[in-house]
Amino acid sequence: MNIGFAGTPVFAATILDALLASKHEVLLILTQPGRPAGRGRSVRPGPVETLGLRHGLDVYSPTSLRGIETALEPLDVLVVAAYGGLLPDQVLAAPRLGCINVHASLLPRWRGASPIEHAILHGDEETGVSIMQITSRLDAGPVFQQARLRLTAQSTTTSVTEALALLGGVEIEEVLNGLEEGTLEEPLPQIEADATYAPRLSNEAAQINWQENAIQIERHVRAFHGRGMAFTKLTRPTRTVRIRVLKVQKAEGAGPPGEILFTSPVPVIACGRDALALQTVQLSVGKGRPMSGADAVNGFADLWQIGSRFENPEALENA
Repeated sequence: MNIGFAGTPVFAATILDALLASKHEVLLILTQPGRPAGRGRSVRPGPVETLGLRHGLDVYSPTSLRGIETALEPLDVLVVAAYGGLLPDQVLAAPRLGCINVHASLLPRWRGASPIEHAILHGDEETGVSIMQITSRLDAGPVFQQARLRLTAQSTTTSVTEALALLGGVEIEEVLNGLEEGTLEEPLPQIEADATYAPRLSNEAAQINWQENAIQIERHVRAFHGRGMAFTKLTRPTRTVRIRVLKVQKAEGAGPPGEILFTSPVPVIACGRDALALQTVQLSVGKGRPMSGADAVNGFADLWQIGSRFENPEALENA
């Protein structure tokens, strides 16, 4: 079949790569415009745009979708994966068989922009990908098929995104094959009563609230691993240090939330219940590279005074 592809980040690029290797012909790419990045803040194309250009495809990265339906009319299907914006009705109706989405959750659970992060934050035991017909309502269309992925205590947004992208590439190819061969069953409507939503998470939401319990904070660290990283702040007499927290482990200890309880061999921080050891961190001082908690203590001993307390965002708001 003649297909188009709409997507922007690495998750989408992995799925596009699978489609490019399939028997279906990708005629064009629709993606979000490049954004400033790096120290020079120069505009860089996203992963999907880069891959599309490498394969010599027609790539559209409009700031507005007005009129884009003309380019989509020759398509049998437009495949969508993490495009980064809602498609208007005229776009949905342009391809012969409409638009099909690869969504990173087991719909109707976690409709919305951040399904992987919310699955981890809420302690779900599994997630997956859903191949669905796109309708005008957000992620509410009928589902052709799903594939499941078990979540573990080591699952992060980074690792789950990679795994679901690979699953999504397999599932969407099967659906397209079924459409072409006429063997694909009608998609099943979602059960509205079971729908939950995963709104986009802001950069500020990555800040750790030490008043939460250790289990919640550990999930928080894993959920933001791959999208800016969880962080905390420590105010010293001459500066405020921002510390990215990349990996933690539950530890023994109790004290006021955010207080540094121990520093050997790694920092141990009190939570609303129980405590967490900082296994891997990244400081806004020094070279700013990820390092073990032990190396952070050895290299920046002045930051890790027992009894010092990290900021709690709720406490700041209520001050």
